Amino acid sequence: MSVRNLMLIAALALAGCQTVPEAPIASTPICRSDADCATKWAAARTYVLAHAQMKIETYSTDFLQTYNPPEYGTQLAARVNKAPMPGGEFRIEAEFWCNNLFGCSESPRQVLDGFNRAVASAE
Repeated sequence: MSVRNLMLIAALALAGCQTVPEAPIASTPICRSDADCATKWAAARTYVLAHAQMKIETYSTDFLQTYNPPEYGTQLAARVNKAPMPGGEFRIEAEFWCNNLFGCSESPRQVLDGFNRAVASAE
């Protein structure tokens, strides 16, 4: 085999290791007043009910969490926290996951992006 063929094979092998960069996730929603926070918190709960397959275990004015999925389960679980920021604003931070090494019923990354968009646009 020639050096040129070996170089071509090596280049192809390295090209196969490259990954496609993931699309960015929408920014974490921020609420700025009591009314704005109430509206966005309600939107957060509605979104979790529609997209997480696990039932809500804990719900309060600043924290929401579903039950954990079963071991190896593909069902999505969620955790949402309303975190204070300087100036009286709050960040509505969410996390979605499952307990399956090979993947979830829906992409947690895509669900988080949808959550951020839906909650940020709630009025």
